[in-house]
Amino acid sequence: MQSSSRHAFLSSCFMAGLTLILFSAPASATFAGKNGRITFVADLSGTFQLYTINPDGSGLFQVTNLPPTSNSSWFQDYSPDGKQIVFSHDMTGSLELYAINADGTGFRQLTNIDGTDKLFPRWSPDGRRLVFLRTEGILEAISLMASNGSGEIRDVTRSPWEVYQPTFTPDGRHILFGSREGGLVSAIWIMNLHGSNKRRLTNAPIEAGGPDVSPNGRHVVFYSQQNTPRPSQVFVMNVNGGGVRQLTPGELVSVFPTYSPDGKKIAFQGGDSLQSTDIFVMNADGSGITKIAGDLVSPENCINACVMPDWGAEPVE
Repeated sequence: MQSSSRHAFLSSCFMAGLTLILFSAPASATFAGKNGRITFVADLSGTFQLYTINPDGSGLFQVTNLPPTSNSSWFQDYSPDGKQIVFSHDMTGSLELYAINADGTGFRQLTNIDGTDKLFPRWSPDGRRLVFLRTEGILEAISLMASNGSGEIRDVTRSPWEVYQPTFTPDGRHILFGSREGGLVSAIWIMNLHGSNKRRLTNAPIEAGGPDVSPNGRHVVFYSQQNTPRPSQVFVMNVNGGGVRQLTPGELVSVFPTYSPDGKKIAFQGGDSLQSTDIFVMNADGSGITKIAGDLVSPENCINACVMPDWGAEPVE
């Protein structure tokens, strides 16, 4: 996919997502552990780079110093041990997967140019595999590969439907993903690890995307505009699709939720408009909403999805 068409693809996905024909932008199954840092993408240095920050908003740290790009959608994800971050970048002319140590060392490329774009990478609970989306023409595949980039890429499912953000459940036995399969309304689906037994968890008129599974595997947090006066609020449901309830207030636009490793908190991107690029933290029941960082991306530069916080575990030596 050429650079201009790729950015158009991502931009259309993002805008569709915020009108809730959702593309399930990044969040992932959060791995259990002590609460570590939150990673996000910002243009604080004049170009998009990867950053981390403490959950109280202190200790801002720039992780990458990569070539300038107009692509703000990196879809970053912390490894289970909190030591590495995987992300997607277009420095080769196509979207490929990369990893870097959380301290900024050890940058490496994981995938090679093969005529496809790779995005939404997510670690498996044991850290040995990545699940991600691979686009090829009109087909979109959920794929698996070794997390060190070795071996072959194996497609789990291939579909002409808009399929987004695959993520593992904490037991590693299932994959959740967003899809418009079976209708025009985005829904959250679940399937077995190798693509069998696909079933829809959210039903119309809920327009759901951006799933993140709690560390104990019991709940899924996501964003939706269902029954809200303004687009995009954060909701939670049981992992079987039941017990749906809204967590964030209608006056606060809220997207890209991610659980803390201890499961007691949720971080998300939000603000007073769809262009807001602030990070908030709240309790898992929706109480105690606090802004920890603001204006992380210039509004004119947030062409695609941007910021997209992900909460990592405190590294254990």
